[in-house]
Amino acid sequence: MGTEERREREKAARQEAIMASAKELFFARGFTATTMEEIAQKAELSKGALYLYFSSKEDLYVTVLHEGLKILFDRIEEVFQLDLPPDQLIRRFGEVRYRYYLDYREYYRIFFFRQHRDVDVARQLLPHKLVQENLEKGMRNFQRFIGIVQQGIDQGTFAAVDPRKAAVAFWGAINGVLLFFEEELSKEIIGIDVEELIYYTIDLFINALKKR
Repeated sequence: MGTEERREREKAARQEAIMASAKELFFARGFTATTMEEIAQKAELSKGALYLYFSSKEDLYVTVLHEGLKILFDRIEEVFQLDLPPDQLIRRFGEVRYRYYLDYREYYRIFFFRQHRDVDVARQLLPHKLVQENLEKGMRNFQRFIGIVQQGIDQGTFAAVDPRKAAVAFWGAINGVLLFFEEELSKEIIGIDVEELIYYTIDLFINALKKR
């Protein structure tokens, strides 16, 4: 291995360690309560070395959030590439949201449940370009989902519903079920397995859309 290649690997390893440490602290304590000193210490770096990779805590937080959004958007994009009937596509969308919740629960909490009280403050610090880019992706995905509902209506599979309202109701139902299971008391009251309830909700929604 050459000197340059070794340096690049070491640099990538340090950046990965910084990201892992930052995510652990941001997820556990939130943006405001976390300091760059703590992140550097957890990553086993000096504070000065940390600033060689990220210019500020805001820059690091932006990178963490962007990583989480990219994972979600990539998974959603995979669904759009599938050649499936509208009802099956909607089911896949529900599965993607649920699997993302299982695999990246802390990201899901920040993006959809606002777990940390300071998350709105932190979002105000994000570069406008990044906010706009992710907002446009989210809106584009929402419009494409509406298009799937409309396709089902045009094909005669779904009843003549308002596709936009149906899309909002679907995402709201998925988030609502998952939010219930964030509280231990709610789990006891519901008394149903989260996965069972998620798939029941998805099927209930699809069956409600279908033309009688």
